[in-house]
Amino acid sequence: MPRSQSAILARKMASVPAALSLFRKESAPKTSDLRILLVEDDEADLYLIGRALSENTRVEEVLVARDGEEALERLSATERLPDLAIVDLKLPRKDGFALLREFSARYPAKLPAFVLSSSRAGADVYRAKKRGALEFIAKPSNAAQLRSSIDLLIETACAAGV
Repeated sequence: MPRSQSAILARKMASVPAALSLFRKESAPKTSDLRILLVEDDEADLYLIGRALSENTRVEEVLVARDGEEALERLSATERLPDLAIVDLKLPRKDGFALLREFSARYPAKLPAFVLSSSRAGADVYRAKKRGALEFIAKPSNAAQLRSSIDLLIETACAAGV
């Protein structure tokens, strides 16, 4: 990731730990057993994001859903909520905005959500944060940048005790 993009992302993520402190759990997981819900419908992005998550030593399990409806079904069927969710905005059936709203309604202060989207529109950033996203990250243009973004997101979440 070019130095300037990395610095911008690091500054953006610096404000996340305070917001994440609202999501601390009574029995916070060790930093090496994060359970992540990944909601992504694009095959190529799913592969790249999944690979970056699987290579991160702090991630134990990744639950994958292809749209908002499937994400809610997966959450209903699990006994332990994921430690955080990474959500795309443009999804079939139930889009990321509606899913963020559902997370806020069903799991207030229990499921921190980050948006990882190809959109760079300011209106989308605003809408996502208004619906409960802790941070909005535009999908980088290459795999190395994507991995850096994912690693920084995980590091920030772990530092905040999620």
